[in-house]
Amino acid sequence: MISGSDNEHQMKALIHQVSGIPIDSIGLHDSVIATLGLDSVEMIDLLMQLETFGVTIPSAQIDAALTVHDIVERFVDGSCPGINQPTL
Repeated sequence: MISGSDNEHQMKALIHQVSGIPIDSIGLHDSVIATLGLDSVEMIDLLMQLETFGVTIPSAQIDAALTVHDIVERFVDGSCPGINQPTL
């Protein structure tokens, strides 16, 4: 089973990949929009990356209050059933 810290690191790595923000500058409770400053294109890229892991975020929840922790919770809560399986 993948631990919460692994999920946290994976989420920070995805955010880094789409935004260029250094991983060590991304806090668990940072808002992805208000604090980290992801723009609409970066958010779409992040959402598409999340979908490859089976994680979706309803559009009504994508606002300035959405935090890195909120997204990590989707992994931990089992919203991502294939995360332990290798990808082809």
